[in-house]
Amino acid sequence: MSLFGRYIASLVLRPMIAIVLVALAVLLAERMLRVLDIVIGWRGSVLVLLEMLGYLIPHYMSIALPAAFFIAMLLVFSRLSRDGELDAMAAAGLGLHGLLRPLLAIAFVLLAVNAVVVSHLQPYGRYAYRAALFALSNVSFLALLREGSFVTLAGTTYTVASLSPERDRFTGLVLFTRTKDGDTLTVTARRGRILPAEGDQPIILDLEDGVHQFVPAATAAGAERSGARPPESTAVRFRTFRTDVRGGEPKPFRPRGEDERELTLPELWHGLARPIKGIDPEEIAAEFHGRLARILSLPLLPLLALPLAAARRRAKRSYGILVGLVLLIAYNQLLNFGESLADDGKASPWLAIWLPFALFATLGVLLTWWKATRVPRAGGAGRLDLLVERLESWAAQRFAAREPTP
Repeated sequence: MSLFGRYIASLVLRPMIAIVLVALAVLLAERMLRVLDIVIGWRGSVLVLLEMLGYLIPHYMSIALPAAFFIAMLLVFSRLSRDGELDAMAAAGLGLHGLLRPLLAIAFVLLAVNAVVVSHLQPYGRYAYRAALFALSNVSFLALLREGSFVTLAGTTYTVASLSPERDRFTGLVLFTRTKDGDTLTVTARRGRILPAEGDQPIILDLEDGVHQFVPAATAAGAERSGARPPESTAVRFRTFRTDVRGGEPKPFRPRGEDERELTLPELWHGLARPIKGIDPEEIAAEFHGRLARILSLPLLPLLALPLAAARRRAKRSYGILVGLVLLIAYNQLLNFGESLADDGKASPWLAIWLPFALFATLGVLLTWWKATRVPRAGGAGRLDLLVERLESWAAQRFAAREPTP
C-alpha cells in the first residue's frame, strides 16, 4: 500500500474503532436494562449479567461494524475536504481511484470479519443467550428456596418444611403447577435432595416417599353436560421420583436449530435444499438471503461515502454526512422490510432483498462515476444554500411569532 493509502487507512481506522466501541456500549447499555431486570428477578449475580451481555456482542457487532465504517469515512473525508487536503492529494496525482483503493481494502477485510460474525458467532451467541436464560431460571431455585415459604418460579409454586444448611437436602416438599391446557400437577414428598445443574441441564429434584397427582382441566360436571365420559384424575404413590423445578419430567434445554436465527450460513444453505423440521422454507430463505446481502453490502459503502463526504470547497455547508446517514438507515430498513415480506412468503427474496441491494449498489456506482468525471462549479452549492437559508429564516419567524409577548 502506498504512503497515501496508509495515511488514509490510518485516518479511517482510528475513528472507526472508537465508533464501534461507543456503539457497542450504547446498544449493550440499552439491552442491559432488560437483562438486569431478568437477572435481578431471578436473583442472579453480576457475573451472570456480564456473561449474558457477552453473548449479545456478536449480534450488535454486525450492526455497529458497517455503520462505524461508513460514519468514519464520512467524517474523515469531510474534514479532508474542508482542510483542503483532498485538493493537495489531487494536485499530487492521487485521483478518486487512489482514494478508493485503501477504503476498499479495509472494506474487504471487514467483509471477512463480518462474515464470520454473522455466519457463526451471531447464531451461536443467540442460542447461548437463550440457554443462559434457561439455566438462570433453574439456578435461581436455590436462591429463592426458603423454609416454610411459598415461592412461585416459572409458573410453579413450591414450599419445603425444612432445608439443610448446605441447601442440598429438604423435607416436606409440596410442588404445584398448572399446564398451558389448564391441567394441574401436584407433587408431594417426605424428603428429597437437589442435584445441581450442569451446563444447559435443569436442576433435578430427587424425591423419596411421596405422591404424584394429575388433575385434568375439564371438570366432571362439564363432561357430563357434554355427554362425554368424565375425565379421571390420577394419583401415584412413589418411593423414588425425579423431576425438575417445574414439576414435570426433567428435560434439558432444547437443541440448537429450532429457530432459523440460530442456524449458521452453511446450515441455512443446506436448509434451502432440505427443509428443516419445525422451520418454514420461507423463513430459511429469508434469513439466508438477508444475512448474505448484509455481508456483501460492506464493499459498497466506500462507493457511497466518498462522493458524499467530499464537499465542494466554496460551498457554505456540507450535506453529505446527513444524506449518507439517511441513505444508510433507509437501506437498512428496506432490507428489514424485505426480510419480513420474504419470511411471510409474500415476496421472493430475490425481489424483496436483492432488489434494494441492487439499487444501493447502483447508487454507489453512479455517485462515484459522477464524482470522478464531473468538474464542480466554482460557485459551490449556492442554490441549495439559499434554499436552506430561506427555510431557516421561515422557521425562525414562525417560532418567534408563537412566543408569547411579555
